Amino acid sequence: MDLNASDDSPRSFKKIIYFVRHAEAVHNVKEREAVQEAIARGETDKSQQDEARRAVLRGDESLRDAPLSEHGIHQVSTSFESLAALTSSKIPRPEVVLVSPLRRTLMTATELFGGKNANNEEGSQCRFTAIEMLREKRTGLSCDERSDLETIRAEFPHVDLSGLDGTDIPPIGEDNIAVRARTAKFLDEKLPHIEGNYLAIVSHKGWLREFRKTLKSRVDEGRIRVDFDLDKWDTTLYDNAEVRVVAMRWQDGELTSVVSRSVTNALSMVDDGFQYSLGPPSSGFSMFLAHRTTKVHFIVHAEGHHNVAARN
Repeated sequence: MDLNASDDSPRSFKKIIYFVRHAEAVHNVKEREAVQEAIARGETDKSQQDEARRAVLRGDESLRDAPLSEHGIHQVSTSFESLAALTSSKIPRPEVVLVSPLRRTLMTATELFGGKNANNEEGSQCRFTAIEMLREKRTGLSCDERSDLETIRAEFPHVDLSGLDGTDIPPIGEDNIAVRARTAKFLDEKLPHIEGNYLAIVSHKGWLREFRKTLKSRVDEGRIRVDFDLDKWDTTLYDNAEVRVVAMRWQDGELTSVVSRSVTNALSMVDDGFQYSLGPPSSGFSMFLAHRTTKVHFIVHAEGHHNVAARN
């Protein structure tokens, strides 16, 4: 289906993007176990549990650029099956996969969008590109530090690493505000210029959280309109290996609308489900048609007495 149909022009374009959080990694298992042990000790305060979680990660070099856990690999397989049902019937696979250069995101992206076919003809339809701007917050912990380029290239030869040229490297110790600024820069300066109508972004819980906060701030400012199938979309966190399908539209170089659905809900939509996008904030009009709606009729009422009085 041509996404750039009659209402689209060089000034107006739309991209459908698969947003993905990486599957469970080995360090996530350690964190969960540490929190469970803290709770067993009677440490019910969240700050105590967070400290227990961080403590188990400090100084453990075995967790540097941690890979997916066995359960994480299973999570990706499950997500792959759900996504395959969507890409085989409604929305094409991504043309370009933008991915954080950490091992857990690279593994997730490869298995989800390339899988075991990443190096054959079918898998090569997706172009994988690693981007520093998609990294998790650099906490200083070894699990949040990426491997050197030689190691990444050896493990993931299908991924374009040319973007890892020493620029846009987040500083160690950045806070959530800094990560949010990084997501805004990516949204404004990088994403609109990526070639292709179908993309994927594979990143981390913290990055995806701050990306949604960036969107929320622009909603509050009246700059964009959004439609999520989540009640608290701006505070709901991505689960491991969760995939969401998002339609984003730009007008005159500015993002104007975002429509986001789970894979399950995207499956139930008419056609690609995103052909009816939100209007720009100034339009005063917003519509998203899902599977319950196949046709809408707008009818003007017949003349009333007040119309006659006004005419006379």
